[in-house]
Amino acid sequence: MKHRIKQMREERGWTVEVLAAKVNMSRSYVSEIENGKKNVNNVRLGAFAKAFGVSPIDLIDDESVSSDILDHIRRLRRLSEADRRAVIRHAIALDDGPDEPSHEAGG
Repeated sequence: MKHRIKQMREERGWTVEVLAAKVNMSRSYVSEIENGKKNVNNVRLGAFAKAFGVSPIDLIDDESVSSDILDHIRRLRRLSEADRRAVIRHAIALDDGPDEPSHEAGG
């Protein structure tokens, strides 16, 4: 993620100070994120995505995830924003399901 944040910032011609102001973080904190010294939680990820005008999925570095997750990310990137939201809502609903496997008859 750190590489994408820095890349997107530089593509826009923003300094670290400009990005920090847009995401309501200190310049040093944004710099530490870009240098891999700090991690980004979901709230901060959302702030960066909003500042760049992209989906949070667009901030994930392709080289930082396993190949199966990367395949899913690439598929999500091809979807419209509305479809991405629908898929994410569906995934969250599935994740909120029972932790134990179903013991239905025949299964």
